[in-house]
Amino acid sequence: MRWRSLTAALLAACVVGSTNCPAAEKSTNQAPGQPAGSSLEYVPLDAPAGMSQAVIVQGLPLVHTRQLLPLDREGKLVGVGSVDKQIEQLLTNLETVLKESGSGLDRLVRINIYALAPGTVTRVGELLAKRLDTSVRPAITSVLTPMPHRQALVALDAVAAADKNGQAVSLKRCEAVAGNENCADAAVLPPGGVAYLSGQADEGGLTESAVTRSMSNLIRTLGHLKLSVKHVVHLKVFLRPVTSSAEVLREIQTFFPDQPTPPVVFVEWLAKVPIEIEMIAQLPLSGEAPEPVEYFTPPEFRPSNTFSRVALLRTDRQIYISGQYAQVPSRGEPQAKHVFAQLQSILTEIGSDMRHLVKATYYVADDDAARWVDRTRPLVYDPDRPPAASKLMVHGVGMEGRTMTIDMIAVGAP
Repeated sequence: MRWRSLTAALLAACVVGSTNCPAAEKSTNQAPGQPAGSSLEYVPLDAPAGMSQAVIVQGLPLVHTRQLLPLDREGKLVGVGSVDKQIEQLLTNLETVLKESGSGLDRLVRINIYALAPGTVTRVGELLAKRLDTSVRPAITSVLTPMPHRQALVALDAVAAADKNGQAVSLKRCEAVAGNENCADAAVLPPGGVAYLSGQADEGGLTESAVTRSMSNLIRTLGHLKLSVKHVVHLKVFLRPVTSSAEVLREIQTFFPDQPTPPVVFVEWLAKVPIEIEMIAQLPLSGEAPEPVEYFTPPEFRPSNTFSRVALLRTDRQIYISGQYAQVPSRGEPQAKHVFAQLQSILTEIGSDMRHLVKATYYVADDDAARWVDRTRPLVYDPDRPPAASKLMVHGVGMEGRTMTIDMIAVGAP
């Protein structure tokens, strides 16, 4: 197949002379206290201390949190102007939400960090490491964005493994953390299938807002999958400006009239359209699936060779991959080559490949990075099996001298 030869050529060009691809030897740690037949495996490879290049989860419920802010129980911002005080409050809030959801910091799978400056991202890792055993090494992705609270310097959301297992999505509201009484702080996703719905962007119309149109399209897609709002686990909203998040949340709430709104995250993007929303939903499994991942295009959309409208995870085993950056500061083509080569190398180490990617998020901070993400994807993906994805122009990607990062969820190759 043409895409395979192009992939090989592209990756070979990057890997030669690169020192940032994962080492052949890998160190793994097994999290304690797991139910029989389940596992949480950290695969550090060459990642810095405190994080992994990949985290493999099998047969475990997963807690997905909303975007947490450094607020005290009464909703007052802690540590105005102090990065350290805000991070400590943020980590305390995360610990509280996870504990009340049947999890804990010792079960972290992924952390998404939102900050105003790259140094804050680094500091989150340093202060988090003080609260964790050295064996706990989550996947980490970071992006630079303003926060929904004007004086907040940092925010985060997380995915963590839990022990308790139910059959349906369980929405949690934690009274010890300031929040919206009608919105969940966390959702517990039972082990099994997951539907990842790509971001739906919309400008709105004469009679409907962009939020309403985007959410309506997502709900329509759920209907094609024979799912409902009861299956929704998580929403990520890309909007401009982020200061409109409270208004957007109120509109989203109208789509969940008989239940709490699932956890929501807000990221400010720099796009012509005002909003894009992506969704994660439970996909109940019945019987053994022939493939661990299936790609679906609703009838009202055209198929694309660079992203799928929906990726259906039909297994209880998935792989979270940290945000990838170029080895050295760079722009455009060399940056894209390094990033996708690192991704390929990690997938090889963990028993997967570019045909078994499920969900991608591409953060880009300039037009050159955006252009080369678009040019590279057709070269490295099987056109019949691209992951569900969102590509976002943002203020920055969390590391100095880089304008691109990608994170992924994958499954193992049969």
